[in-house]
Amino acid sequence: MRSRHSRKAEPVLGTSISREAAWPEDDTMEPWLSNPMEKLYADYFYFHFTNRLTPQGRNGCYICYEMEGIRSPTSVDRGVFENEFYPKPRVHTEVCFLNWFTKLPWAKTLDPGKKYTITWYMSWSPCVDCAEQVAEFLKKHNCVRLRIKFPRLYHGNKPKYQQGLRNLDAAGAELAVMCPEDFKYCWDNFVDNLGWSFWYWKGIRWNYHVLDEKLREILCNPMSSLSPRTYNFHFPNLPFASEWNNTYICFQVEERKNSSPKTYYKGVFRNQCLSPPVDYNVTWYMSWSPCLECAEEVVSFLEEHENVSLTISISRLYNCDDEDEQHGLQLLHEAGAQVAMMSPEDFKYCWDTFVDNLGWSFWYWKGIRRNYYALDEKLREILCNPMSSLSPRTYNFHFPNLPFASGWNNTYICFQVEERKNNCLKSYYKGVFRNQPSHLQQGYPEEPLHAEQCFLSWFDDKCLSPRVDYNVTWYMSWSPCLECAEEVVSFLEEHENVSLTISFSRLYNCDDEDQQRGLQLLHEAGAQVAMMCPEDFEYCWDSFVDNRGRSFWYWHGICWNYHVLDEKLREILRFRLP
Repeated sequence: MRSRHSRKAEPVLGTSISREAAWPEDDTMEPWLSNPMEKLYADYFYFHFTNRLTPQGRNGCYICYEMEGIRSPTSVDRGVFENEFYPKPRVHTEVCFLNWFTKLPWAKTLDPGKKYTITWYMSWSPCVDCAEQVAEFLKKHNCVRLRIKFPRLYHGNKPKYQQGLRNLDAAGAELAVMCPEDFKYCWDNFVDNLGWSFWYWKGIRWNYHVLDEKLREILCNPMSSLSPRTYNFHFPNLPFASEWNNTYICFQVEERKNSSPKTYYKGVFRNQCLSPPVDYNVTWYMSWSPCLECAEEVVSFLEEHENVSLTISISRLYNCDDEDEQHGLQLLHEAGAQVAMMSPEDFKYCWDTFVDNLGWSFWYWKGIRRNYYALDEKLREILCNPMSSLSPRTYNFHFPNLPFASGWNNTYICFQVEERKNNCLKSYYKGVFRNQPSHLQQGYPEEPLHAEQCFLSWFDDKCLSPRVDYNVTWYMSWSPCLECAEEVVSFLEEHENVSLTISFSRLYNCDDEDQQRGLQLLHEAGAQVAMMCPEDFEYCWDSFVDNRGRSFWYWHGICWNYHVLDEKLREILRFRLP
């Protein structure tokens, strides 16, 4: 418990305390002084507010407070609090301030529709108990914006004190370590400095950076849960929510080793432990979809950690009509992340799992299911649009023409479309589609879409006209399955103005008679079916891969594998199955 000796004299609000009153000659324990004081003495400030990493003897705690707009719209009130000790019960300085503030006549008439800013410059960060009381205060006073700055972390390496800071952060308090400029501001406004300039002690900026990094590390650890108020404010799936500036992730992580669950984590992050032999299934429930910048970072992370699979369920789409943000979602989808809108069942699951709900049942707000369907349709539209290019890593992983590639479960189509009218080239499109795999969304199966189906849906909606001839070319990582082959054949029969050429890297289940039948149906319907030759791989690298000027690398066996697979395809097309 933080404590200090009492002072002897009782100051009047708006006056400084004399040194004699502060430290009597006999140093006896006398009744405590009234809070707040107007200013600190310079030696008190330098002693108690130093940001040394291992200070000794700093048992007291001070708050230099600043309140804006409390007494009147333009008022700025300042003062200093310290923790109480003898003969009263021990009361920390944060609680002293809160007790005093709630008794102010102005505090009882605050307008709930406005925001009032209170800033604390504290000599120590709050302890666990005080953090809990401050969080409760903020819950009751929604109109108060509290900024807390401190030079040192109180027991910053102990988990329960770290959790106290995270709870404060979750309650909406803005926490920061005091920078050198903050110390000067306090010196100028809260210290009886006798006109002296502030003296920057040795190591002040270095210590700030060390402590700031520590605080960021603490706050970047997950919160255990959200308050119901925070959840109900930030997670509703409103079509328009332009003023919601914070993003929350409710996450759960399963470690799997040898196909058996090993460890389970869950928690919550707000915007502000990995082992290579272990597979991780990570699920995010987000209040906003990721922006392009974050999507790119997530994609880089997934590319570096192939043992991590990520499912992202989102309440709302961030700037969903912006092409950059759409591209971010497409990049996530391309990288293997399963992206979906949160269904009503997902909201209830989050309420039950991630919210400190005090036993209350989840309340389904008006329009929750209708909004879900509208946003889900929009997301599907975004993800069904083609990607502009592949990353070199994705191309080199999914397109090599290996004779046996049983673990490659995704299919990519690099396509180009030529529009011709009166034998003249009219338009040209190119891009990349990937299959959308099936997954369980809180127990409800989502239907998969194969890459061929994604292309046909997009092509039919965006391009197709009966008065234009189309030459369509596909470069595929796998040959089509029977089901997709039948759909493509039906499409070609309905649209005689479309000619299709399909080149693929590998044969899908080439010894299965059903899959062979699919290739024969395509061939009979007029589609030109062929294996990708080495020159096709180089063409795709140059045309569909974000290669940044790098030349294509012919992997070992590319020519041999091509001839083996080409002979197998010719054999399939030569012999018609009954």
